[in-house]
Amino acid sequence: MNKVIALLASLLLFSTGLISAALPASAHADLVGTNPVDGSVLENAPESITLRFNSKILNATAELAVSNSSGELMTGIVAEIVQTNVTAVWPLELPGDTYTVAYRVVSDDGHPITGSFSFSYPTSGSETAAESEVAEPQVSMMETPAVETVSPDSGSDSGSTLVWVLGFLALALVVAGYFIWRRRST
Repeated sequence: MNKVIALLASLLLFSTGLISAALPASAHADLVGTNPVDGSVLENAPESITLRFNSKILNATAELAVSNSSGELMTGIVAEIVQTNVTAVWPLELPGDTYTVAYRVVSDDGHPITGSFSFSYPTSGSETAAESEVAEPQVSMMETPAVETVSPDSGSDSGSTLVWVLGFLALALVVAGYFIWRRRST
């Protein structure tokens, strides 16, 4: 009987170890929102661009590459990381066009995250700072729909749920094995 208890305890510890080892895998960063929103058409050039992630980004790991509709790479755009946000000041001298922002960041767990989004605005020679300030809040309001914020978190929850289901199945196999062994030994 002591051998059975030792076997069950060992299998339980092994199952717990598997569950514990698998939990950090759900910590990868996911992009949860951008400002401007992907595909948006703005009235004026934005003052800045922001990428929001669901977990912390390592400092000094954000790389942004901005290109116009002709594929020309724009220079002078430097990203700043604060916790889960990557922000860059937008060069207001860039003419109206459709711009694609490609990004590469490294999440806190060391995994690189890449992707892109785009937005456009018309050429406007008479834009003033006051007009930019008026346009920015409108973009921010469009930028935070509940679906965009909720969907990446639900993916992390499903990964955690999968780990719990697999752990439960491993425990059920251990219990079933015990009863089979007990039936054969009597």
